[in-house]
Parts: sequence; structure tokens; C-alpha cells
Amino acid sequence: MRKEYQQRLAKEYRYAVTKMQEAKDPTKKLFYFSVLFGEAQRVLNWEWNTDLALIHMVTQHVHTQFMTQASLFGQLPIDIAIVYDKLTQVASELAVYFEKTENKDSREELYQILGRFAEIGYIVTGNGSYLYEKGLIEL
Repeated sequence: MRKEYQQRLAKEYRYAVTKMQEAKDPTKKLFYFSVLFGEAQRVLNWEWNTDLALIHMVTQHVHTQFMTQASLFGQLPIDIAIVYDKLTQVASELAVYFEKTENKDSREELYQILGRFAEIGYIVTGNGSYLYEKGLIEL
């Protein structure tokens, strides 16, 4: 990926994470989280990159899971504040990934971050919260 795009992602992701950290309302946190897949899509329009396509797909799916399951949050046996804190933490890890130019080609690190996003997105489903309650998924 061209350096200018990497820097753009780093800057936009850092801004989104800062706003997620400041937001008290879960809806606002999700709004700023949407920057992750939105910005990935913008950069994909200029330069195709399979890792960036994966970032787009994973973060968009996580966002959809949160939006879909929002009505169940009161029914799920999880502390949703902890889940949003973890979502913000992993979003910050993605920002750091792009801020560190020497790691821009480190797929292992990227895939670990995306795996954490997948776990967080899964926890807000019925089965995911059940597995979390049983201790099979940890935040």
C-alpha cells in the first residue's frame, strides 16, 4: 500500500478511536467505529489491497452485528460497557498498526487484530454471549 494511504488510514483511525474513547453513548461509539470500514472502502477505491478489503469486511460485519443485536443487549448476560471498551481497544490496535510504518506488511499482527474484532462481534450474538458466559470466549 502506498505510504500516503497508510498515513491517511492511521490519521483517520486515530481520530475515530479518540472519539470512541470520548463518547459515552454506545450509538456514538458505533458511529465512530464505522470510520474503520468507511475509510478502508475509500482507500480501496484508489488502490486495491486484499488486506484492506479484509479490514473492510470484518469491521463492517462487526458493526452490523452490534446494530442487529442492539435490541438484545438488555437480555444478553454480558456487561455491554466492557464489550464497547474492548471494541475501542482493538480499534486502537488497528490505528497503531497503521501508525507503525515498519509493521505495514505484518499480516500476522493484522490477522490477530481482525480475529479480536471477530470475537467481539460474535460475543454480541446469542450464541456468542452464551459461550462468553461459559468462559469459552474471553474479552
